[in-house]
Amino acid sequence: MNKKRQQSALEFWDRSSFFKSEEYYSYVKNLINEKIKEDLGGGDITTDSLINKDEKIKAIIISREDGIVAGVEEISLMLNEEKVTALKKDGNLVENNDIILEIEGDAGRILAYERTLLNIMQRMSGIATLTNDITKLVKNNCFIAGTRKTLFPLLDKKAVSVGSGLTHRLTLNDAALIKHTHMKILNNDAEKALKLAAENAKTNYIEIEIKNEDEALKAAETISNLKSEKMFAIMFDNMNPAEIKNSVDKIKNSYKIGDLLFEASGGINQSNIEEYSKTGVDIVSLGLITHSPKAFNMSLQVR
Repeated sequence: MNKKRQQSALEFWDRSSFFKSEEYYSYVKNLINEKIKEDLGGGDITTDSLINKDEKIKAIIISREDGIVAGVEEISLMLNEEKVTALKKDGNLVENNDIILEIEGDAGRILAYERTLLNIMQRMSGIATLTNDITKLVKNNCFIAGTRKTLFPLLDKKAVSVGSGLTHRLTLNDAALIKHTHMKILNNDAEKALKLAAENAKTNYIEIEIKNEDEALKAAETISNLKSEKMFAIMFDNMNPAEIKNSVDKIKNSYKIGDLLFEASGGINQSNIEEYSKTGVDIVSLGLITHSPKAFNMSLQVR
């Protein structure tokens, strides 16, 4: 993928700058507070019955395997009443027995928060590690991204970004994605759907999901005729690599649409992603990154 297409793909599918916003920090705090309330219920019976209320402790979070760590920033926000020293940053490679965080503060609070903070860090680090592993398989042929098949929507997307993947849409408001559910209501009229999106959608980014070569060529023809200044993408959904490559080649040979981008999605995994990456697409999106990650093995220990 040349530099111009790389830049266009980043513009279309990367929303990682959001993770430095006050809106994101507020979201993290609210989500974590809700998870803590769910876990605590009426209180931590064990800790309350055994530990002095004024007890102070030092604890560490330690890695139990090799991988990419994520969630350090989020846990630091969660433990804002404690002294937190981050020995590893989000995106760092960690090895077995590496200390990720040191925590010093109220014993009751640290013990009560233990499961929640580990759940978040283990999930985010698992997603980041899986994303990073899959990114290596495509060998710079294209970018990879997660989908909206998430458990903790923005935390999962942040973890994908930490693992060197692109976020795709964070919310439905990020870009217009014309799916087959929309098309069904519009009697499968791709030309009408694209025209309506180009005219009415308050975004510069419009993507349409297609399922075969005929639909792809029809979409490309319509986009070519629109003469719109907006950026367009075609998503090949649940098509095999040969079908996608053939469609991409025909579109490139038939239409002069310099900024038209291509995405492959549906049924893609570690065993076939390299083949998909060679079809000429700019991005491959995989639901498995966020719906099937293995929790990263780490633990909290009191010193």
